[in-house]
Amino acid sequence: MKTKPYNRLVEINKYLSKFTVSFEMKDDAIDTRTMADNYENGIIPLADIADAIDIVLGPQKHPKERDPFDPRTGVVKFDYVTWEDLFLWPRFQRDVAPNHLYKIEQDFDPTCVIVPTAIKIDGKYMLWDGHHTAQAMKRQNYTMFPVWYIDTDLITDEEVKAAGFDDKVEYGVWLAGQNMIRINSRNKRKLHAYDEFMILLETKDTHTVQMNNILRAAGFTPKRNANTNNAFSQIKSGQAIFDMTDDYGSRGKYFKRALQFHKRTWDLAPAELEVWRPMALLYKEAELQGFVLDEQFDIELGNLFVKLYGDPNTVQQSLKDEYYNELHTNGFKEPRDHDQWRVYDAIINLYNKKIKRIQLPTAQCRW
Repeated sequence: MKTKPYNRLVEINKYLSKFTVSFEMKDDAIDTRTMADNYENGIIPLADIADAIDIVLGPQKHPKERDPFDPRTGVVKFDYVTWEDLFLWPRFQRDVAPNHLYKIEQDFDPTCVIVPTAIKIDGKYMLWDGHHTAQAMKRQNYTMFPVWYIDTDLITDEEVKAAGFDDKVEYGVWLAGQNMIRINSRNKRKLHAYDEFMILLETKDTHTVQMNNILRAAGFTPKRNANTNNAFSQIKSGQAIFDMTDDYGSRGKYFKRALQFHKRTWDLAPAELEVWRPMALLYKEAELQGFVLDEQFDIELGNLFVKLYGDPNTVQQSLKDEYYNELHTNGFKEPRDHDQWRVYDAIINLYNKKIKRIQLPTAQCRW
């Protein structure tokens, strides 16, 4: 009997039909935070996530069939060892970076130690990952060191020969090098800014909670991608603008007003970085220079944006185009080196030409 071709969208919808709260299932991310709304206390069994992964990847990306494997019977072991047991063989390790070690120490906590990994050859535990962590633990006065290790004594001569080696040590060196590259180059997934933000938010980091309160009050929702109404996806830039303080040292003032401007002008649009960011900079600079940007300024500038350009993406692109057109036509003595400041200058020039009801800070590049 001929099998039907795999239709991922159909299979995803079939899987989602089991849940009260629907969630995104994509190649780059399954939205587990929304998925968690379907479970008591938001705790998801890994088995359910595994099913979702299999559906997203489909049968063509199913792993090769393997016999059941109990890792306790393999060559990988765990132990606590002394400092004198640990070694570095630079053949399969990167150079040590004191500044990176110092960075680890500034945020060190014994509950957050990644276990170093090693290959054990002739009784020596030679690290192929986690060397900086091990050095940090030593500087924190650890007396014993956790380590996952491959015990070459348990590797058979047949396995060594099958890999193309005659010597167990050389095979161990090759294996450690392969693993080092696997972990640190080929397969390490960097923590996405959205995931970092949500982890901080859900573990109640003070500043992240404050930033999210501003987002919510302004009508925006943190998202991985800007593909839904009122999505806010520029997390790192948002954190930088949120951290700008006023004369009293308070965070979030300019961030909040810029988002309110954006929401008032385009009710449902996702947050456009090079609209709200230069606006926040303008609010701060005006306050520093003693200019009052009243509520009417926000209304008239927003109306002007919509009248001339329409949506926020077209606004930011048009303002950048105006800057570059002037740059190429007449040039600037001190050209701007970042889009946030190019749009900042373009906003000031536009307002001064079209409205000029109140005085704004002077643009560095004027036309």
